[in-house]
Amino acid sequence: MAGFFDKLSDVINNTADGITDKAKEISEISSLNGQIRSQEKMIERTYLDMGKKYYEAHKNDSSDPFLGDMDRITEAKNQIERLKNDIDNIKNN
Repeated sequence: MAGFFDKLSDVINNTADGITDKAKEISEISSLNGQIRSQEKMIERTYLDMGKKYYEAHKNDSSDPFLGDMDRITEAKNQIERLKNDIDNIKNN
């Protein structure tokens, strides 16, 4: 009977070790995925910052290949200013 309990104990210990190993693996993968997402967000913020800098540096360059995009941004900025003025007028009345 002691042999049965020894074998059962070994099976339980091996199963617990396997579960623990799998949990560690899942935790490590989750951590790495979080780090990947963090780096991807940093890349997106950097692209956005670069785009803003490029826009400011080239918005008056009529030969720039992104002129149409920059014109849309400039028009949107102008529209935002008009809307802000409308808000100010409403608040002041």
